Amino acid sequence: MLYNSYETAMLPILPFVMLLVAGTVLTALARAKQGDPFLLYLALGLAGAGLILLFMAKLPLYRQGRFLTFGSKLLPANRRRLYRVACALIGLSAIIMLVLLAALR
Repeated sequence: MLYNSYETAMLPILPFVMLLVAGTVLTALARAKQGDPFLLYLALGLAGAGLILLFMAKLPLYRQGRFLTFGSKLLPANRRRLYRVACALIGLSAIIMLVLLAALR
């Protein structure tokens, strides 16, 4: 079977990947209720990595003296992707923290 694009080739594998991720998350949540800090460390690690990437992405703006900017519009083209990855990591960290908070209540 020939596929035209990467997305089409990955389509049959997607349900298995989603089941694997869901099983891992549910197992981690069950262990978190017993006192395992893995999800907390994971969220803190993702947030730390996101903050470092965000600093690296915005470094050209900091050098220009622009310290309070929002969005990636003013960033050079090669730093926009880094900015988006940083925001995604920070957002994922926030979601993990909220899920952990809800699970431990």
